[in-house]
Amino acid sequence: MFSFFSKNKKRLYAPLTPEQDAFLATCTREYNEKLETLNRDWSFSNYKRWGFDQFSGVFFLELHDGSRVEADGQVIGSYFPSRNSWEWAWNNPNVEEPMKRDVQLVRTFGEKEKIDYLRKGVVPAPDKLFPMYLSGIAIKISGAEGVFAGNAGPLQVFISLKRLRKKSA
Repeated sequence: MFSFFSKNKKRLYAPLTPEQDAFLATCTREYNEKLETLNRDWSFSNYKRWGFDQFSGVFFLELHDGSRVEADGQVIGSYFPSRNSWEWAWNNPNVEEPMKRDVQLVRTFGEKEKIDYLRKGVVPAPDKLFPMYLSGIAIKISGAEGVFAGNAGPLQVFISLKRLRKKSA
């Protein structure tokens, strides 16, 4: 899926136990299944614009037919492609505290399992798939229905979604 090594072949992260590896593999499978459902059933692959209100926690997609998809959202983290780095929402002072509740569960899991990239606020992201991998872990642990990755200037923000609903045009 992605590399745990930097471009110069230096190991970025400690090896996982077989149990951790199996659990994280289920996170990846679940992420892919949920992404397929979001694209197929909720038009996530073909929308006009998106938005997220950090104060209400409401995420929306405006679709081309004028309808909207809404969900309760929580910020997972941000990916900075130019820096090859990921920042967890719980570490980001620009994310409102109520929007960090679900991702705090990931940090707790990382502490318990001693997985560095789940318990450090900013971590190297060796490739563009790594944020999806981290998002898969977050949605599995939090019980979210999926995740949205939206461009926001020089970064991508990842938002977990619950209680999806469609609003007519």
